[in-house]
Amino acid sequence: MKLKRFCAKCGVEVTLEESLNFKNLCLNCYKELHGKVALPPVNVVLCRKCFSVKVRGRWQPLDLSSEELAASTIAQLIEGEVKRTCGLEVKVYLTPQEVYKLFSGERIGVNATVNEALHPRAASSLPPLDVRGTFSVCHTCLRVAGKNFEATLQLRDFAPRELDQIKFIVNKLVVERSGGSHNLQTGVTWEEVDGGVDIKVPSIYMARAIASHIKRRFAVLVRESYKDAGWSRSRGKPFRKLTILLRLRNT
Repeated sequence: MKLKRFCAKCGVEVTLEESLNFKNLCLNCYKELHGKVALPPVNVVLCRKCFSVKVRGRWQPLDLSSEELAASTIAQLIEGEVKRTCGLEVKVYLTPQEVYKLFSGERIGVNATVNEALHPRAASSLPPLDVRGTFSVCHTCLRVAGKNFEATLQLRDFAPRELDQIKFIVNKLVVERSGGSHNLQTGVTWEEVDGGVDIKVPSIYMARAIASHIKRRFAVLVRESYKDAGWSRSRGKPFRKLTILLRLRNT
């Protein structure tokens, strides 16, 4: 059973996060007593290499092909952080110029309003939210930089023209799956070896997707194998790497 909480002054129902952040008061009463509302600062974590954004502990690709779409994605992230920390449903207004400042690591003030339908007694406007861009490295960039790949695709007996077609397919898939933040040069490793090409991929999921597209396009023999590559402390079991051999059938 979820216990309800109420404002100590006016009696309106408030969320747990709102009660804790505003000292058992609703936003409106807190503002009347203290004169201003100071919401906790919000940190937007970005990958310094591909500018993916970290949302609830997971990296999400940021579509940089549209300034408005990138601004909308980050605004939704800020709204989620305010709801998580303060229990307030807010609408954040973020401009492309402010997104560029976040990419530079600057601290900015972002305009926001409270959802009056959910918080009828709350003031509709808030002081600018203190938002700052901080940088880390996403798992994909970290694996590519450290050459720590989960899977390898081995292409054998393909003609140069066919390899060019596969290179186009791989690049398209990597761009689509990463939301434009990665491509053939940054998301995978393409190595020419004796008899063909090795494609080293950061994730098994991506490797299977590439193999599936190649099988639909070419008549190939497929063989999968796993190899122990160390011990995963987080999973408590051996870390295994996948190798998918794709050999072109003789016609």
